[in-house]
Amino acid sequence: MDDSKTKIQAFLDYLESHCHDRGIMADLRHGFSPGTEYRAWPHVAPWCDLTDQRRKSIFITIAGAFATQSHSGAQAGNLGTTLRQLAVQGASGKPDEALKSFEARFRRLLTCTTARQVCERLPGIIRAASRKAIGINLERLYYDLLYWDEKVKLAWAAAYWGTDASQSAGQGE
Repeated sequence: MDDSKTKIQAFLDYLESHCHDRGIMADLRHGFSPGTEYRAWPHVAPWCDLTDQRRKSIFITIAGAFATQSHSGAQAGNLGTTLRQLAVQGASGKPDEALKSFEARFRRLLTCTTARQVCERLPGIIRAASRKAIGINLERLYYDLLYWDEKVKLAWAAAYWGTDASQSAGQGE
């Protein structure tokens, strides 16, 4: 895991060092589309084996998310936290009612059996978070995708449907 940790931190540092290069950022955003994902390959290839479809999907998703969001991503929480913020932000009424607006999309994520399936469903969520200036913890997202299993799904569900108190407690993990 230390090697993996070093790799994602180095990758995020690489992305940060190129955040003002509009061409690279455009290439990375094209990674979200299967027809144009090849444009992201030169930037992802040094960090992962492009023939490993699972890892390629994860790295391209992280890179596309970086290029899409403002460069002040969230430092705490998981994607459940992000989706909760996305649903509740700007919603009039009770938070529980606002959560229902994203519930179908969130449940579709939870039904995914592979990280590749999750990556296919994330671009719209990432763009919606960017439009509302909600940061995504990319390092946490990387690990959640890398180790996609029931435990990750439960953590996302707890963050999404949990109370505000459980949200605060879970962010330090």
